[in-house]
Amino acid sequence: MAKRRSNQEWQALLEQYESSNITQCVFCEQHGLSLSTFFAKRRKLQTAIRPTPVGFVGAEVVEKTTKYQAQVATANMTFLINDVELSIPQGTPATYLAELIGALS
Repeated sequence: MAKRRSNQEWQALLEQYESSNITQCVFCEQHGLSLSTFFAKRRKLQTAIRPTPVGFVGAEVVEKTTKYQAQVATANMTFLINDVELSIPQGTPATYLAELIGALS
């Protein structure tokens, strides 16, 4: 039956392997480890040690300006009342126009 090791024991084994000049296969044979378990534990501990990036990420502001010029043909109504020229957009409600003309009279 395989020996159960804590994460600290695995970390020590992995550090021992890193400082050795032997292959993973030979290291596992010398320490009675399954090669697949060695790979799995190594990957798991490396991802646990590597900090997960949190918070803000770097961004670069690039100014890119695109100019759009909308040319909408809007017909204005022009009124001349008591020497006052009044230009009003088409579609203005008649009640508003009546009130405005009354106020200007």
